[in-house]
Amino acid sequence: MEAMKTNLTDTFIRGIKPPKARYDTYFDAKHPGLCLRVSFTGSMVWVVQKKVKGGPRIHVTLGSYPAVSLKAAREQAYAIQAEAEAGIDRVAKAKEAAAAKEAAKLAARSVKDILDIYIASHLEQNLKPGKAREDRIAQLRRHLGPLMTTRINSVTRAQLQMIVDAKAAEGKPVMANRIRAAFTAFFGWAEKRGHIDQDPSQRLQKAAKEKPRTRTPSIEEVREIWAATFEQGPLWGAYFRLCILTGQRSRSDVMAMRWEWIDWEKTRYCIPDPKNGQPHVVHLSPAALKEILTLRPDGITPKTGLVLSTNGKTPMSGFAKPKHRLDTTVNAERAKLGKPAMPEWWMHDLRRAQATALAEAGVDEGVVDRIQNHVAVGSRASAVAGVYNRAQKLVERAKALDLWADMVTGDRAVVVSLGESKHHLSA
Repeated sequence: MEAMKTNLTDTFIRGIKPPKARYDTYFDAKHPGLCLRVSFTGSMVWVVQKKVKGGPRIHVTLGSYPAVSLKAAREQAYAIQAEAEAGIDRVAKAKEAAAAKEAAKLAARSVKDILDIYIASHLEQNLKPGKAREDRIAQLRRHLGPLMTTRINSVTRAQLQMIVDAKAAEGKPVMANRIRAAFTAFFGWAEKRGHIDQDPSQRLQKAAKEKPRTRTPSIEEVREIWAATFEQGPLWGAYFRLCILTGQRSRSDVMAMRWEWIDWEKTRYCIPDPKNGQPHVVHLSPAALKEILTLRPDGITPKTGLVLSTNGKTPMSGFAKPKHRLDTTVNAERAKLGKPAMPEWWMHDLRRAQATALAEAGVDEGVVDRIQNHVAVGSRASAVAGVYNRAQKLVERAKALDLWADMVTGDRAVVVSLGESKHHLSA
């Protein structure tokens, strides 16, 4: 790399040969500070170097030769010199202008622009694939629909509160609270990443105070539900029965069950990434194994793929209708017996029913916690049990799940030893 000072002319410039490496610099003798940089590729670029009065030394690129002629380069160099002598920093002003332009561009971005970024960079990266993630995305798109074209920086708390309150006015306060939670998560994320100046969801009010759900189906009700599942078809029927028998979360742990998760020799399956993020081993009782075996396509066990699926690739969908059909079947049978309809129950209530029945049968609470993969909190028994290795108590868990299966199916009288006690159950 060489630096030379010469009286630049068009003839001289056209005769310059590129250097073998990097670039050579030719300073114009007629205008100090103006130079032509010639790279090894043959490109020629005009650059002006000047000290700003009371400021830094600046380097201003004017453009390439011959697109910018020698005459034009000298004229621009004189203008930059005059600015520098007056204390004007052209480079700083260009940066300020670019920053202002970028700020205006950011301010003009709509709710949809930022929501798309949020979904792609946050929800789809941090939430497990499945219904919960799909529901959150659909929830935001649907309820922010009226604001999609609005500049995100102009969204107000009042606008968001009206959306939440409108849903509550429909008689759906719990859903309204879920919408509020989705809003606060989205706008809080946007503020932290500089997409908005202020979070409009701060101090957004809940639609109502929620009461913890306490519905616990009795063992008799669980047996009624169990009987009704045999009229729900091979796939949905097996799904409902596996939810009952395993006591696992219906969608993330049962509906997502895969053939490669199953250990046939040890009669269990391992959920690698459940809701709490801790790999979880689930014993498969004889009744549960029977259900899974009936789901094998053509009687052959696949090496991979979804268990509860028609093709092993896509999970079942449209949960509401099968659940409604199941309820209809249960209540139709009750009507025949002159009994009132069964009180409303949710799939998650089956887990509570299992935990309650096993606890009443004398099963240690730590074992029940481990069966349902609860995280230890507070002073509950699971807080103490949680210090042990999660692989422990597998034998006790297996016995408890076998006991639960017998309680539900009522197929036979059993005597199951759990610890020092024995539990006698008749069909």
